[in-house]
Amino acid sequence: MKTLVIYSSLTGNTKKLAQAIANEMEDTEIISVDEFRVSMMDNFDFFMIGYWVDKGVCDDKSKEVLKHMLDKKVALFGTLGAKENTKYYDMVKAKVEEQAQGVHVIGHFLCQGSVGEKTMERYREMLKKTPDDIHLKAQLEAYEEGIHHPNEQDIANAIRFAKSLLG
Repeated sequence: MKTLVIYSSLTGNTKKLAQAIANEMEDTEIISVDEFRVSMMDNFDFFMIGYWVDKGVCDDKSKEVLKHMLDKKVALFGTLGAKENTKYYDMVKAKVEEQAQGVHVIGHFLCQGSVGEKTMERYREMLKKTPDDIHLKAQLEAYEEGIHHPNEQDIANAIRFAKSLLG
């Protein structure tokens, strides 16, 4: 099955996953969302869309690509700053899949990624103003832990996910 991996990446996290997936799969090409053209779609049977989470949903460029995937077989994968295995992950997946209405989503993978230094600094400044804010402390802690993600295990999990879809 000829596969196109399309990714959007702000800090390099999702690009890292996309490259690892594309390198391990046969008959696969990889492009960034900026390179995507609707005319390319006829050349592929399956699409893997990689996104980064922006305010609880996929980034705008990925949303735009998803609009063109109606009735196509698509797998989603993404990265976000929050710790793994939280209710937030489930909520993000559900919201992204809502945005993909009409798309035949056959799988969805999400893992922690690092956030930009500007985001971490903004949270540090907010915490200085409200040092007792438990939510801010937890968020900053997750961001600091995320510096090490996606790690080798995250990449291996993403590859395993992708391969499982093509059976």
